[in-house]
Amino acid sequence: MILSHFYVLGLLRLTTARLLGSSFGIPSYNIFNPSPNATFDYVVVGAGNAGIPLAVRLAEAGFRVALVEAGSYASLGNGNFSQVPLYASAFQSTSPSSIRNPQTDWSQLTEPQAGIVRLYPQGKALGGSTSRGHQAYTFGTTSSYDLWAEMVNDASYSFENFRSWLHKPLNFTRPVLAPPADSSVRYAPDLEHDQSGPVSITFGAYIWPWSSLMQKAFRQAGILESMNGFTSGSLTGSGWQLMTVDSETFTKESSETSYLQKLGVKNENLVVYANALVTKVIFDADKRAVGVEVDFSGVFLTLLGRKEIVLSAGAFRTPQLLMLSGIGPRETLMEHGIPMISELAGVGQNLGDHVAIGIARQVVVTTTAELQWNAVYAQAALTDYHSDRPKGPFTTYGGDLLAFEKLPSKFLHGLSPSAQQALDALPSDWPHLEHVALSLYGGPSQGFLGSPDGQNWATLATAIVSPFSRGNVTINSTDPHVNPIVNPAYFSDERDTELAIQAFKRVQDILNQTSLSDVLVGTKSFPPPSMIETDEEVSKYVRIAATSLFQASGTAKMGRKDDPMAVIDSKARVFGVSNLRVIDASSFPLLMPSHIQATIYGLAEKMADDMIKDAKKSHGHSKFHDDGAGQQPILPGGNGT
Repeated sequence: MILSHFYVLGLLRLTTARLLGSSFGIPSYNIFNPSPNATFDYVVVGAGNAGIPLAVRLAEAGFRVALVEAGSYASLGNGNFSQVPLYASAFQSTSPSSIRNPQTDWSQLTEPQAGIVRLYPQGKALGGSTSRGHQAYTFGTTSSYDLWAEMVNDASYSFENFRSWLHKPLNFTRPVLAPPADSSVRYAPDLEHDQSGPVSITFGAYIWPWSSLMQKAFRQAGILESMNGFTSGSLTGSGWQLMTVDSETFTKESSETSYLQKLGVKNENLVVYANALVTKVIFDADKRAVGVEVDFSGVFLTLLGRKEIVLSAGAFRTPQLLMLSGIGPRETLMEHGIPMISELAGVGQNLGDHVAIGIARQVVVTTTAELQWNAVYAQAALTDYHSDRPKGPFTTYGGDLLAFEKLPSKFLHGLSPSAQQALDALPSDWPHLEHVALSLYGGPSQGFLGSPDGQNWATLATAIVSPFSRGNVTINSTDPHVNPIVNPAYFSDERDTELAIQAFKRVQDILNQTSLSDVLVGTKSFPPPSMIETDEEVSKYVRIAATSLFQASGTAKMGRKDDPMAVIDSKARVFGVSNLRVIDASSFPLLMPSHIQATIYGLAEKMADDMIKDAKKSHGHSKFHDDGAGQQPILPGGNGT
């Protein structure tokens, strides 16, 4: 096989280019104060999608900030797998047998779903999952933000008011597509003026033939091209995938490569503790969060926050950390002998996620299989990627075309009255399904990568973006090094099974369009037709084969004080204690119908602004007073730890 050779060796030169800053903390570095502890204005736990932007903005405002991350640089653990857009597909398998790298991934397994334990990939690195995901960048619908505002009784979350925070991170560049798409390309016109933010976004510099053909099939099936793109507040129609990639190098853009590298490392107000696991939040007698306990690769220290502690550890580890710190359901805390600081039944509940199904077909057009089995093609693709103006298949992740829609009426009629009524109750602009054209094999033996037999395969994957099932996160140990128990509870609501069956039929319908008749090789597909002849067989298949789109959120939900399941208020402040906030995907009060990366960036920007205003109103800025941790100088080539 050629794939492994080119993945590891062919692009090795990219991994050597890293500029490191000097704002990294280690215990006991200050020779004038040998204590391993340190005091800051703010301590931010988790350097991911939200944590890095939040910490950087607070530091820019003149506050002293500690940013604590359990991992280190993703590229040091994963090399080009964390840099080359196409390699994002390597992280999408949910099979526990998939290769896992404990340096950069939490190796989180779920509770059995339909009897099957699944891997839920999550970034354990600077950048969090933004350093390993497939870079998809979409805003939610107008109504999803308006509903958020209504649920938390705060108009600042309405789309009209929140959209400026969605745009603030962005630096948009139009691409030069090679080869050009067969059909018209929409360039997200609302982003044309977003060129001053740290996060580079653009489209891939290549259109896979399958994607162009799929857009024609979508059109035949009644899904027209989106006129405004998926950053306009509308998720309707088909459109090209907007990605977080550097528009010059076409390497993946994460919160680490954008906010931290471009803005953070030169700011001496920001001190990053990498390879440092926060074990609990520390409270005083008045239930005021005053610091965190940290396991710094075996050295234990305390980081104190004069103003506030912020948890940005993600949808699984934020609720885990809350419970380990004495905040959560009474029964859970009592079971593990954890002294209760604040009884909040909603901690770890309300876990929402998008679940996807799909059909893979053998095709006669070029797909990622050529990179795996065709040495000449692979070398040409590498040459294109290494050119002064990178282009070609390595600049995309293999899924460059999206489409959102409501279930057409002929499929809606296949649902029970209960399911139809539930969908009818959604806001009018809320899609039911997201389709992704993937130029790779989507069968279970390979996850989403390459080809099992040397032939070209392509997949139409479809996600249910309006599911009704909700899962939960809890703990089975007081040891913070033990992963939490994660139960996504896929299809626990029978209406989702109904939706999945009709979504599967919709995939079949789209693949049967005449525009694809000369592209598909006979009936060669996965699953094979003999497995899915009845609704019962489809139901069994989707329960076993469905995979996550990794949009887990809602496990420390924002809400009104009278909401018994709310964990934080609209300012992200944890109920029942003071000086503790939660700012990450766990704080979402609802499951967005979009990919959530953009909304998390926007939330971090908004909350940073709120916190800065609150601090200025109360106590003003504090100057730098190092109480022991100091900073570690990092020489070129060092790793920050």
